Amino acid sequence: MNEKIMLDFEHLPGGKNCMTSCLWKLLHHLGYDITEEMLVGIASGLGFIYWKMKQMPTPFVGGMNGGRFPTILGIAVDRLGGKWKVLKSSSKQRAHQHLRETLEMDQPALICADLGFLEYLSLGGDDHFGMHTILVYGIDESNNEAHISDRFATPITIPLVQLQTARASKYHPFPAENKLMQVFMPENLTPLEEIIPGAIKENADFMLNPPIANMGSKGILKWRDELPKYPTFLKDNRTIAQALIEHFVYIEVGGSGGSFFRRIYSQFLKDASKVMNDSELQKISLLYDDICDVWSNIAIQLTPDDLPSLGKLREIYLQNNLDMEQKGVKSLDEVKDRLVDIPSLVNQASIEVEKFDKILVGVEDLLLELHQKETNAAKALAVWADS
Repeated sequence: MNEKIMLDFEHLPGGKNCMTSCLWKLLHHLGYDITEEMLVGIASGLGFIYWKMKQMPTPFVGGMNGGRFPTILGIAVDRLGGKWKVLKSSSKQRAHQHLRETLEMDQPALICADLGFLEYLSLGGDDHFGMHTILVYGIDESNNEAHISDRFATPITIPLVQLQTARASKYHPFPAENKLMQVFMPENLTPLEEIIPGAIKENADFMLNPPIANMGSKGILKWRDELPKYPTFLKDNRTIAQALIEHFVYIEVGGSGGSFFRRIYSQFLKDASKVMNDSELQKISLLYDDICDVWSNIAIQLTPDDLPSLGKLREIYLQNNLDMEQKGVKSLDEVKDRLVDIPSLVNQASIEVEKFDKILVGVEDLLLELHQKETNAAKALAVWADS
């Protein structure tokens, strides 16, 4: 087929998380304006998970409360009074037809894509995350083009075949598997003041009473116990180095909005305080501001300046993220130039992590402090929700 479909779509810059910024922009396209921070909050999106499976090269540490796609997106749509469905196929051709059909509905397609196959997002290693979400607002089959909106300053055009490969990825633990979400909203949404109390209560309960011990506040202690064991169960020093830089990326720049979503959640509480006309939520938001500082300190401690290759990797990812957020595609050449250095820096970092015990100095104490502060903040939320 040689069809071109291009929606009249407004790319909104300033997205903080891939999933929630996609829903923010999709709802805007449909005529509803709800901030990304509010979407995270009403979906009870704050969380923590430490996850390690045999097929995963490195442990995954995440800061969002959610499971399989569409995770918090579906919850937010449900609570706003809308409906949604996920289309999925093992066939690239069928998946492409789902994409075409969604665009023909005048709806940008909210899809899963493995960031390891998206050149503008490549981490320079064997890093695969198939729950990265983007909006596709146009395709040009004859020119092999896909027009996408990610969370950065500008929209991006990539080869359609690259998009199809990223969509079809089966890499664990979050295989993309050609998943696509369609959203159907009512004329009048459920008022936010009706949603916020229950959403906060559910989020507090997750952090305080998680379904398994590697989630919620308890999960922070689980990670604290597991970190010193990395040299015993990760296959080599290069993998250890890769794990540390990935932890930094997911805490600070990998679509968390900084400090593992805590900055986003703090802003949600400030906004919710105005919606609910309740100053107590404003006070609780300050607890999360403090928690943000601790998460940022941990991220830096895991990639310290006195181990120069790890420190340089940290700075590259920080700068690349900043450039993409502020300049978008105009910075792609600079971003790619920096990524060229990643493999050699990881090689050097694999020597530096021989001093793994030194890296952990202070981190375990910070995680203990963090567990207590996260627990106290969640208890404050629970008290507010029950009042």
